[in-house]
Amino acid sequence: MKGIFIVFLCLMGTSAYSYAAPSELVIDSKVKPKSYERYIRAVHKEIPASKNIKLTRFAIIEGMLNTKGIAWVFEGDGDGYILARFDYRGDTNVMRIEYDDKFVQLKYHAALGDYICENNLDDICYKNSRGYYNYIKNLRNSIKRELAKG
Repeated sequence: MKGIFIVFLCLMGTSAYSYAAPSELVIDSKVKPKSYERYIRAVHKEIPASKNIKLTRFAIIEGMLNTKGIAWVFEGDGDGYILARFDYRGDTNVMRIEYDDKFVQLKYHAALGDYICENNLDDICYKNSRGYYNYIKNLRNSIKRELAKG
């Protein structure tokens, strides 16, 4: 297990982004294997952002803390993104939450255990477990609620 965790940390370190930008979600219907499109949209669909980038960033962090169930942990950040980690029953999921003055978008970054994406295209997870889609959907909804406040 220790070796797997070291590999996981190395993978996270090598996938640093100098600048990340959310984009309109376009689901490729030809991709197989694939979960239901409604699950993919519930996780990766872009969210309208605040016009103030600082308020958007604050809403993301508040959303991470106020998510239904277990709170997400701040794992790091860079220009236009925040890394959020979720640990549950020995499984780990790390999402890259990209934001700018127009949109916020959750993208798959890394995982261990049951949350490893089986079909990852451009950091959109096309195939994963039902638990992955439920937990990420809760995070997305929480961020959306925080953005609506202000």
